[in-house]
Amino acid sequence: MRNISDPRPRLWSLNFILLVLITLSAFTVRQMAMSSFPLFVTWAGGSRALAGTLTLLLTGASLVIRLFSGPLTDRFGRRAMMLAGAALYALAMVTIALWPTLGIIAAMQVVFGAGMALLTTASSAAVVDVTPPSRLGEGLGFFTLGNSVAMAIGPGLGIALIGESENYNLIYFCAAGLLVLTALLAANVKYQMPLAEKKAGFHWKDVLEVSTLPAAVLQFLVTFSFTSVVTYITSYAQEVGISGIGSFFTIYALGMILVRLVIGQLIDRRSEKLVAMVSLAVMAAAFLGIVFSRSRELLLAAAFVLGLGQGAVMPALQKAAMKYVAPQRRGAGNSTYHIFGDIGTGFGAAAWGLLLEMAGFSTIYCGAAGLCLLGILLTALILDRK
Repeated sequence: MRNISDPRPRLWSLNFILLVLITLSAFTVRQMAMSSFPLFVTWAGGSRALAGTLTLLLTGASLVIRLFSGPLTDRFGRRAMMLAGAALYALAMVTIALWPTLGIIAAMQVVFGAGMALLTTASSAAVVDVTPPSRLGEGLGFFTLGNSVAMAIGPGLGIALIGESENYNLIYFCAAGLLVLTALLAANVKYQMPLAEKKAGFHWKDVLEVSTLPAAVLQFLVTFSFTSVVTYITSYAQEVGISGIGSFFTIYALGMILVRLVIGQLIDRRSEKLVAMVSLAVMAAAFLGIVFSRSRELLLAAAFVLGLGQGAVMPALQKAAMKYVAPQRRGAGNSTYHIFGDIGTGFGAAAWGLLLEMAGFSTIYCGAAGLCLLGILLTALILDRK
């Protein structure tokens, strides 16, 4: 029950709760599928290298569709695009489950990426619509918490579903079931908002929202640096003789979950700029901690600190991105912001791989720390300038 002495506007409306559940469900599906994807491709007759190529195909499809998802969301509404995204997403899961051939898997990666782009862009725009401006940082903190929880439970759920029988089809059928639930949740998100003006023809200026670019550039640096961990932390641990780091990303997700429970109110009461700068410093410290980790305990401690830093910086940057965007342009604003994150994720792994070949693991994690320090400077210079 809401405290009647609390002067703040209500955050936990029915629409807000539905959107938090939507992001939890959608990202749980993604983590379930992606955590076992290399093994699944090998089971279907492919190789681990092919699994990497197919993952790049998914990222590319998501990036291309993301260019248009914002204007589509602004023109046709958040709910329509969430439903379309969930439908495409579910279609990919069911098709893969029924016909798990390499050709079908490749084609459905494109559908998977398209559905995810539509769903996440529309839901991100919707949560800004239904969150009181004075509590936007807090709202985004709880909204993105769904992604963190999914990261903690999704991989383990996927592995449990496979079991010793290697029943990969079961993962995709269960994923499709979760997406049906996602669509039902999306269908009940109801509120009135102005739609973007319909224009004749296509205009590239409608794709990007210029006011979000400072935060989007910083989002690029964050995701680019983080791919050094996602892609190479297991290999790094083997290189330095550390075993038993299977819980690395669980500990990382725990750090994200804990900080997101409280960081939103700090963003609203202080400033997203200050939170972003401190969070980037924490991320830099975590990357340097990885460099000097020579035991499992130290490496897992670095994972927790990295989760704290990234868990705080993401809602801060997203609030900064959306702060000055007109309601009828929030779809374009969110797609612009996420496009830069997708580019950072897509190109980061390849760039760190090249640097690894030339200079070794310590250099890539020092480089990731350096990008975070660069991010602090850029935050001070360009963020929150209307």
